[in-house]
Amino acid sequence: SRRFAILLIILLGYIYYWISGGGAALAAIGLVSFAGVTQVLPAMLGGIFWRGANRIGATAGLLVGFSIWLYTLFLPSLGNVYSAAFLAEGPWGIWWLRPQALFGVTKLDPLVHALFWSISLNALTFFVGSLISFPTPIERLQGAQIVNVYDHSPTQRGWSGRAAQSEDLMIMAQRILGVKQARALFQAEVQNQGGQGYLPDPTPEFLRTLERELAGSVGAATAHAMIGQTVGGTSVSVQDLMAVADEAAQIMEYSNRLEEQSRELTRTAQELQSANEKLTQISIQKDAFLSQVSHELRTPMTSILSFAQILRDGASLKGQEQSRYASIIHDESVRLTRLLDDLLDLSVLENGQVNLNIATGRVQDLINRSIATVIAGDAAMQMQIDCKIPDDLHSLTTDLDRLGQVFINLISNAKKYCDAASPKLQISAHQSGSDVIIDFVDNGIGIPAQDRDFIFEKFARVGEQKTGGAGLGLAICKEIIARLGGEITYLSGHHGAAFRVQVPVNFHAA
Repeated sequence: SRRFAILLIILLGYIYYWISGGGAALAAIGLVSFAGVTQVLPAMLGGIFWRGANRIGATAGLLVGFSIWLYTLFLPSLGNVYSAAFLAEGPWGIWWLRPQALFGVTKLDPLVHALFWSISLNALTFFVGSLISFPTPIERLQGAQIVNVYDHSPTQRGWSGRAAQSEDLMIMAQRILGVKQARALFQAEVQNQGGQGYLPDPTPEFLRTLERELAGSVGAATAHAMIGQTVGGTSVSVQDLMAVADEAAQIMEYSNRLEEQSRELTRTAQELQSANEKLTQISIQKDAFLSQVSHELRTPMTSILSFAQILRDGASLKGQEQSRYASIIHDESVRLTRLLDDLLDLSVLENGQVNLNIATGRVQDLINRSIATVIAGDAAMQMQIDCKIPDDLHSLTTDLDRLGQVFINLISNAKKYCDAASPKLQISAHQSGSDVIIDFVDNGIGIPAQDRDFIFEKFARVGEQKTGGAGLGLAICKEIIARLGGEITYLSGHHGAAFRVQVPVNFHAA
């Protein structure tokens, strides 16, 4: 390895000689190299004489020192790296950053100038970096071992009867075990020794007892090393340091596992909270739904019973009045039947018991039939419906009756809930890959953003709508489209309510 190092140094010297143009003397090469090697001096001296030195400070100091050495001495010595303007004016014209006149110092030899600034900033960075960073336990032990090298005796592992400062042991125990537990331990030892006060004699038996107590908090190797440093009767061997390192690694691994478990528990708690909020919302919607359904059922039933009783008891009613009452009973019966049909349809769809009748038809024809159905149910409808269906749109192979039911529901919703002065509904369709997309957009106020996530739930009703309804229409639409292999979504960004139906061109029932 030494021969390899010698060859490497000679090779590096030749490379420098070749890059610099062959004009550098051997002495100049040696001085530049000397200035570079000198950068290890602050970290080396600090590590020998200062217990507060640590790896972070040394690394930062070396990086700063070598950077200044490269900038002020090594690169200028190559001759062709910096231009004359750069050397004379500095980078970007900043004169106090000139490589050979750093911070305005101009009357120094280039070598002295580079050494002065590199060593000074190296030492300053090393000192500040060591102060602001906290040394690891191994660094503290190594620092004590090196700085106080003559304070230790080469005794074997184990405690001797040398005098120790009981106050230091008490302070250390209080910091690790806590004030109350440390005082109880020391007072119990005083009683065992038959002494007085609160500080026992640091006998080997007491030191072993204290080491066992500390080991429960910091580990056996660390406890032994700490007591050894406090007592001053032992040195910290390489084996001790390795044991401390092993314990530190185990603690870090255990800490990482705890952090991972903590993050996993946090994620689980968030998911549970989200699920609980959704269940709470569904429960509220379900209660509202049951209340609404009860109202919807009770209202027509009350009307039917009342007018049926009038017809039964009203022998003197005129024919016109009887016809009007019978018409009311008929309308309320239809309303009640429609509500029960919706509940039955939703139950069948959710249970997957629906039978699909697959057929082929044109989208334009299906939409026209749906519009005609809605208009037939309300001859006085004032909504203007505009259809934009391309003539070349592919025919659909799906359950046309079920898909038509979805279209009827969406058109009926637009008719009921669009509150514009001149209500309009625009229906457009286009093909995207193997799917057909149909959009229904009206010019009303739309659906509030906070309600859009729940409008397809089977218990959802948006706001206090004067038009009534049990809130089952969109839930039925969602289930039908899902059975047809498609998707129905609400489109944001439009002025009014906007729904998109996407279904495959060719649907094959499983």
